[in-house]
Amino acid sequence: MKLLKPFLIGIFMLLSSGCSTLFPKHYTYDKNIVFVKGKPYLVPHGALFNTTLIKDELTAKDYRTYGHSPCRKGDLTWVSPKTAEELKEMYRTDGADAFSYAYGEAIRTKRMGCARALTQSEYEYYKTKYGF
Repeated sequence: MKLLKPFLIGIFMLLSSGCSTLFPKHYTYDKNIVFVKGKPYLVPHGALFNTTLIKDELTAKDYRTYGHSPCRKGDLTWVSPKTAEELKEMYRTDGADAFSYAYGEAIRTKRMGCARALTQSEYEYYKTKYGF
């Protein structure tokens, strides 16, 4: 009986560690290429994107202030669908101050962002490697 308990613990540990390493890891790429004004942009899968590119440095500065450093004039902005609904509802119910805070938080947590236009070589790479 005294030997049975350590034996069962050992078997349990062996089985639980073996099961976690036997399953194959599937690496998926969770971004899509979208075309805006004839240029390819890489955005998160399912994200809503604005077809009007960032026109002024002030908007780009907002994104950089909240932690999205590569954002600049001429980039495409995107937002997750759930975040877009949350922001819309927050603005409607809680006003501009709450919206402004939530907007910054969405950028910080990478639920909103911007994407620069891909170069031709980058576009070819993603198209070949991931089948876009």
